[in-house]
Amino acid sequence: MYIFNTTFSVQNDSMEEWEQWMQRTYLPTFKDILPDVNYKLFELMTSNREDSTNYSCQWTCNNPDELEVINKYSRVLLNNLSESMGERCLSFSSILKQKSFE
Repeated sequence: MYIFNTTFSVQNDSMEEWEQWMQRTYLPTFKDILPDVNYKLFELMTSNREDSTNYSCQWTCNNPDELEVINKYSRVLLNNLSESMGERCLSFSSILKQKSFE
């Protein structure tokens, strides 16, 4: 199993704009392209500052092809987000592979 993780740091006064972007752009784009890939959205509890909140959006993938699609489209979407919100919403992505000690 693989996880495509994007962490967002959103200034609290821009939260509504970010939430609308997530609901109208980011999440629907991947659900349309890869309907079988699921996501979970988490609020990071240990790294919040007074003026911003951090979130992790994690897409669970079963194969590297799904990861490649998410990685490709995520770059475009996150660049667009950066252009519209600037430093009010910062993000970075990482790819995780499940590890087992069996």
